[in-house]
Amino acid sequence: MDFTISDLRVVALKESKFVKPFSILYTQDGKDKRWDCVEAHDSVSCLLYHREFDSFLFVRQFRPSVWYYQDKNQIQNKNGLTYELCAGIMDKGLDAKATIIEEIMEETGYSIDNIERVTSSFTALGFGANCQVLFYAQIDESMKLGLGGGIDDEKIELVFIKRSEILDFIYDESKIKAPNLQFSILWWMINKKAKFD
Repeated sequence: MDFTISDLRVVALKESKFVKPFSILYTQDGKDKRWDCVEAHDSVSCLLYHREFDSFLFVRQFRPSVWYYQDKNQIQNKNGLTYELCAGIMDKGLDAKATIIEEIMEETGYSIDNIERVTSSFTALGFGANCQVLFYAQIDESMKLGLGGGIDDEKIELVFIKRSEILDFIYDESKIKAPNLQFSILWWMINKKAKFD
């Protein structure tokens, strides 16, 4: 998939429907303190294992914040592309399970109803403290009802990583990924791997 990015520029944030910056003032041990924060939506994510392909399915997409980091730190070969679990924010009034089932269909084209809740964790603790619920699901080609790739103007590429190559993938620092992806593989190795050996 071609990710052609042009005219990228950084501007001040005035208002957003996704994040709200604010400061917290408080006193700790008699000393006045201030902490700058960002309020963001809770979210969901899912580790997808494709039985027939013996592979994990991830999504790859352009993240402007990653591009900005790469540019600011003068990283060669910057492209802002990340490998992620299928995921989404909880902004439609649905519960976590309904949200991730909808996101899986939109992003990957697979229609599922059998999904396992793994755990939840907090992300961006230093400035944002929002909760993400992690799920796991097995898929096969009988569940493929759409192309995936996201909705509206989203551009999401599907990436299958063979189970035999997954450890190399999660340790490959040239492929940008979040800790929840790496944690989900560790969880799978402990809880599911024996069923497929």
